Amino acid sequence: MDANTFRLYLALGTALLLMMAIFIVVFVAYYQQKQVKQQLALKELQEKYRRELMAATFQGQEQERRRLARDLHDEIGTMLSVTKMSLNQLDRKLTDNVPASLLLQRTRSLLDETMSNVRRISRDLVPTTLDRFGLVAALEELIEKTTDGDIHIQLECNATLDNLTSPMEVMLYRIAQELVNNGIKHARATQITIQLFCQENEVRLSVVDNGHGFDFDDVMKDRDRGLGLRNIESRLSVVDGHVTFDVAPGRGSKIYVQVPLPQSEPEPELV
Repeated sequence: MDANTFRLYLALGTALLLMMAIFIVVFVAYYQQKQVKQQLALKELQEKYRRELMAATFQGQEQERRRLARDLHDEIGTMLSVTKMSLNQLDRKLTDNVPASLLLQRTRSLLDETMSNVRRISRDLVPTTLDRFGLVAALEELIEKTTDGDIHIQLECNATLDNLTSPMEVMLYRIAQELVNNGIKHARATQITIQLFCQENEVRLSVVDNGHGFDFDDVMKDRDRGLGLRNIESRLSVVDGHVTFDVAPGRGSKIYVQVPLPQSEPEPELV
């Protein structure tokens, strides 16, 4: 075999090896890309399942709240009303027995207080104002029930809240309720401002107080104290929402919530 033939075979062999190397590199790259796509698809399925599970959990909680509120109102509330009627009838028959009449009056006063507490618990479980009149009215009612001589709460909102769905209103109400209760109970706040604004693509809720604040990391480490804040994050994760905690010990807290609004489908063009 002469030198020219040898060089030809050498060139062909080198080209073949180069082609095989390129094929192997391309195959490995394709396989890795396919693996990455499969992993991303799996993560998307897992995330979708997690969100659906969380949504079903919160929906189940709201349904259970409604059931408990209905039982309190329809069954226990009715039984207390009937008991009060019986006491009133008995009181009319004991006009000459002063000690027994006084005892009945005290019992009736305790019964009235119990009935008032049952109605309050029922409204806290499921605020009927939220279903009937919407989020703003429900927040105004929450403020009215919470405000007293030492605590002042104000609401600031715009008028463009028509894009909120019923589940979103429930979620925002629960978040505001949790933050207001935390501000009063744990931060000892005396002034709280709730701001609710709808912009073009999102709704923003903020709760600002003048309390003594808290250490966010320490609270989140405590399974009992951080439960409410973790619930807020879980609720928002279902709808791609986000919460920012601007908090620190010794100063007021500022909590900002952002939730994207559902995009309506474009109406078909008329031809």
